[in-house]
Amino acid sequence: MKNSQNVFESHMKAVDTLSPADVAKDYADDAIFITPEKTYKGQIEIFNFYKEFLPRFEDFKFKTIKQETHDNMVYFVWCGRNNHIDIQLATDTYIIENGKIKQHTFASINN
Repeated sequence: MKNSQNVFESHMKAVDTLSPADVAKDYADDAIFITPEKTYKGQIEIFNFYKEFLPRFEDFKFKTIKQETHDNMVYFVWCGRNNHIDIQLATDTYIIENGKIKQHTFASINN
């Protein structure tokens, strides 16, 4: 089974593909994803979030500010931009269980 860091790295590779289906596979069937706008429950709702979110990330240039993994928790702070979006600061926290993302929080400050 993948450890938390491996799950995070796999998730970031899936995000790079811009495929909502590939990204949603990283989540447990009963995962919860909390954003400032809405809480998404389960793979289908999370897939629908990424279906709208990912197209804005074409040619996005990520800059990692901090990434730490402790046991089943991954903390990720980042920024980046492309022609569609300019994210000044963003943070994600992932709780990993049984090789899948079980809980995920996300917030960002956009320019």
